[in-house]
Amino acid sequence: MPAFVAPLVGFALGALLAWFSAAAPHRPGALRAAEPRLAPGSRGRPLALAALFSVLVFAPVCAYFLVFAPDWSFAYLVDTRRIPSAVDLVLLLLDAASVPAGFAAAHGFASSGGGRPTPQRAVRALAVFGGAPLAIALVAVLALSRRLALDGTYRQVAGDFGVHPVAGGPLGYALLWMYTMLAAGFAVTVGALLRRDPPGGGDKPEPHRAPRADAVPSEPARVADPPGPAAARPERRLGVGKGGRSNRPG
Repeated sequence: MPAFVAPLVGFALGALLAWFSAAAPHRPGALRAAEPRLAPGSRGRPLALAALFSVLVFAPVCAYFLVFAPDWSFAYLVDTRRIPSAVDLVLLLLDAASVPAGFAAAHGFASSGGGRPTPQRAVRALAVFGGAPLAIALVAVLALSRRLALDGTYRQVAGDFGVHPVAGGPLGYALLWMYTMLAAGFAVTVGALLRRDPPGGGDKPEPHRAPRADAVPSEPARVADPPGPAAARPERRLGVGKGGRSNRPG
């Protein structure tokens, strides 16, 4: 990525991450800024994700071209051998800070006036802090597109000898690979932002579950009635039959 547009692109990517962070993932219109999700003081984890993306993905991509293609990175406008290494370090730090700065600026603009960020403010913040830097970077790249299409050194481009087109060369493949890694890292970061639980998500009541068919309580076992008192039988005496009649002969 050219060094003169890298901070602008990083700032715009940070604003785009802030817009995704303000969208609710469970709505089908997540790409339309469906619903705000962040409370006024709950941007710590999204900002940390944006910073991780900047440090682990964006800054290394910018550093690759500053180290291995410095003349191309400055569009062959200056001889990078005369630039102190401290300048490269400052540019690298600026690239790493651009993504969190864009995120914080866009989120702060969307949250202005107190309360949660609204979809209208989120879209306006994306247009201001994302669209404007990208437009400036695009104009700069188009203005220097002929120089950026060449692969060589400062002296070769200035003397018009020994240069090769970027497409199909080692620099072209490096650009393709680095931009692919940048897109993949951005997609992973967006996925992590959209998978966040909304504030108070841990206090959701458990869903009502219907009782299972095999969990119907069975009828209690019947308790046998206590046996009643034995029927009174007539007392039988020796020599006396039923009805009190004597069973003796005669």
